[in-house]
Amino acid sequence: MSQLPDALCLLTHNQRQRLSYLEFCLYFLGEVRRADMMARFDCAPAVVTRDIALYRQLAAANLVLDPSTKAYRITTAFSPLFEHRLEQVMSALMQGEPYSIEPIGNPLLPGDYPALLNRPAMPTLAAVSRTIRQQRCLRVRYHSASSGEQERIIAPHALVDSGLRWHVRAYDRLRGRFIDLVLTRLLTVEMLDEAPLPHERPVADEQWQREITLELVPHPRHTDAVITALDYAMSDGVLAITVRAANVSYLLRRWYIDCSPDAAIADQACRLWLRNTTVLRDSESRTLAPGYKE
Repeated sequence: MSQLPDALCLLTHNQRQRLSYLEFCLYFLGEVRRADMMARFDCAPAVVTRDIALYRQLAAANLVLDPSTKAYRITTAFSPLFEHRLEQVMSALMQGEPYSIEPIGNPLLPGDYPALLNRPAMPTLAAVSRTIRQQRCLRVRYHSASSGEQERIIAPHALVDSGLRWHVRAYDRLRGRFIDLVLTRLLTVEMLDEAPLPHERPVADEQWQREITLELVPHPRHTDAVITALDYAMSDGVLAITVRAANVSYLLRRWYIDCSPDAAIADQACRLWLRNTTVLRDSESRTLAPGYKE
């Protein structure tokens, strides 16, 4: 194994791109097909055949051919050859960005962005994403703020970026309902060869399926309404945003939006007010919204 980095360095740039994508599909989706490689890189079948043979030469224990589907599947002995960066993985999984471990080009302008402090462990993220992709259940040990560490069986169906932390949306058999679990609090993960029951599937997640339209306006206690309207590109002084009921509190907390009925938050950092606060009644997480009162 100590010679593998040297072997990877001997590959051409295009080979590294294709092999790292092959490994990404194995690691985070659980399988890869020749058609996936051909479609991603617009290459001939012979090129893909050589790439798969080369990857098997470098890491034979990482994949096995499923004769029934003609797909190469991840094995329990899988150990990644490449270093996969969290930001690139999440962009590919959640936004459909073309996956690449290497930059395609240099930045066009100088810039900077906030550091990502909440960083899930890559094996945990990979296990969760494979489970979602293959529509299976997951056995986890999870540390919650209310009940400490417990074993749970969950049926995950989506990844959620709250802006501060990564969550997985799942049906939790321990609680008997759909909840969000913080990825960094998953201590162990094991995908089960078991499909979710009908009431555990995404279509049964009412909070996920329901949408809420928020009417955000400049905070009445501030005198800079014009500036706020410009900053948030408001139309006629209102910014209307439609979000899932399951995720509404994340948006409200991230942007520190006053959800009190009388705009009671006097903090100058709170620049927006939710004008139609009654819509939060449709969200189970409404109590987390800043200033919200039943």
